[in-house]
Amino acid sequence: MSKRYLWLSILATLVIGLVAFRVTVSTTGGFLVWSDGLAYFFHARSLVLDGNSDITNEFDEFDRRYPIGSNNSSVMDSMRMNTVRNAATGRIVSPWPVGMGLVTTPFYALGFATESMVAALQGREPDSYGIIPQYFFGFGSIAFGLLGFWATYLCCRQVAGEGKSYLAALSTLLAGPAVFYIFVNPSMAHAVSFGLVAVLILLWWRQWMTGTGVKAILLPAFILGLLVTIRLQNVLFGVLLVALVMRELWRGGWLRASASAIAGLAACAIPLTALAFHSALYGPPNAKLSLQEGGLLMIGSYPVHLKSPFFMDVLFSCRHGAFHWAPIFALGALGLLWAARRESWALVLLLVIALQVYLIGGIGIADPSGRLTTFDPTDWNNHWKGGTSFGMRYLTECTPLFAVGLVALLNLSRTSMAALRWRVGLSILVVWNGLLILAYGLNTVSRSYCVTYSDMGLGVTQALTKILGRLL
Repeated sequence: MSKRYLWLSILATLVIGLVAFRVTVSTTGGFLVWSDGLAYFFHARSLVLDGNSDITNEFDEFDRRYPIGSNNSSVMDSMRMNTVRNAATGRIVSPWPVGMGLVTTPFYALGFATESMVAALQGREPDSYGIIPQYFFGFGSIAFGLLGFWATYLCCRQVAGEGKSYLAALSTLLAGPAVFYIFVNPSMAHAVSFGLVAVLILLWWRQWMTGTGVKAILLPAFILGLLVTIRLQNVLFGVLLVALVMRELWRGGWLRASASAIAGLAACAIPLTALAFHSALYGPPNAKLSLQEGGLLMIGSYPVHLKSPFFMDVLFSCRHGAFHWAPIFALGALGLLWAARRESWALVLLLVIALQVYLIGGIGIADPSGRLTTFDPTDWNNHWKGGTSFGMRYLTECTPLFAVGLVALLNLSRTSMAALRWRVGLSILVVWNGLLILAYGLNTVSRSYCVTYSDMGLGVTQALTKILGRLL
């Protein structure tokens, strides 16, 4: 990995990020932070300025600034819909984990310090919710997105040479949902989560090839715990560490495997204590693990249908299907299937993806008190019942896995002509994804309903027409 490329990537990412942030702010009523990301921003602000993760003050302040019926009241829609006020304590109860706010506190702190200096020069009070703190909070997603890219590249280097690894890592990033959550909606948790997952997979892979041990498993286990505090679904990446322990059992026996497992559990538990502490004080009431009739598993306040009725929809649905919106993910999956014929690591990565799809296909909606909003398995998953997102956002964290599969396919290219075809084809997917993001941002494609390929084409045409109309 060239230092020159590293610095160029940092500069290019920052410039693109600033341009994308400016465009996002111009289309959201002046906010870079919106949707579920507002809760994460509130957590970061509270941790920095209040020394706790209680977002009641932040909720009340925004509720006063943007009351229902005002021009920008929609910025609070997700918060108002998914939180409740504890009648006994008066605190706002939020379903979102605290990890995203915890990880991004340095970025928010730097943003507030910059806001304070600018406010002093302008002779006004600093606004801890202002656009400068929001930008720096968004820089957290850019930083972790860039970390994720380079870690993904290094994962691909375990399979292929430098050129093919660059192509696979960059193409999967730019032709999938990750680029959207790094640059366009950076207040969501997916970009930060993606970066940490990529590092986890890189550390895992090196140990998979050389063997693990008590010391070696500590850092990946700690990262896994941190990932769970950011998004609870990330617990499924624990399969990677379980596979390491099982491999150590086969290589070194019970004693070494048991020592690795105990050390890993201890390291994983360290960040989880922050999540447990936050949940005990400010989390949803009556959150517990329970199995109910009809194949319903309650995990905290999240109901999961064990039959995963939307398993195939997660991949193929025109609503938010991963392969439908990001065909490059389908190529990556094919590459992993091909590699799995001979490589055990590919089987492990495929298992992780399959478990993620299984969970997404079964996860439903509960209100903040933990009560179900529906129990109809034909109308279950939030993604098929009114939720909005760019593509299958829940699989953004699996970007490094699909990139490894893609580079396995690229390895089949033996001629310069075949390599050229791959570069042209992947470039088309990248450009198409960029145009689709443009159409999504300008609302020329639906955010909540089935979007066929003809709808996508029409939406892209309308988006380009709008842009040209403004320029001319």
